[in-house]
Amino acid sequence: MRFCLFPKIRFEIPEPVTLIECYCYQSDFYSKYDVIENRTIEDVNKIGARLKHNIILECKKVLEDAGQLDLFQYNLDGLLDLNEKGREELIIELHSKIIKNLLRIKGISFSTSTKVLHTVYPEIMPMIDNPLQRKYKSFINPSWNKEKCDELLIDFYNNLQI
Repeated sequence: MRFCLFPKIRFEIPEPVTLIECYCYQSDFYSKYDVIENRTIEDVNKIGARLKHNIILECKKVLEDAGQLDLFQYNLDGLLDLNEKGREELIIELHSKIIKNLLRIKGISFSTSTKVLHTVYPEIMPMIDNPLQRKYKSFINPSWNKEKCDELLIDFYNNLQI
């Protein structure tokens, strides 16, 4: 099966089901996290965020109105069914109203902000860790920087839709 990481990086996986099983079920690090029901923001440290309680409380304040964003009214299939412009508008709104405010909190990086959002909205928010950000900058968008988080997320969802 052929996979791609954004439109430019393509690779073959001879046994995709095996790869998925290994990743999802045999990783001790994430296995306990993946089965937590009714996750709250306090569970973010179970995926390596290492946030102090006061920082979690600040993140919680930022996320108080996140549920009102149009993006979080969709499941992943619904979001991917939107046209590119529609998805882009939702991601720009997320970036301007939530991600930028999370990044203003001392100790919160883009990677951590995606962990926080994934913890609360796991059905629709990916975790974009530092290695993926470096790949994106190296191979896809050399002018990208962490001030333009929306660009990476837009490309992520467009690639996922393809």
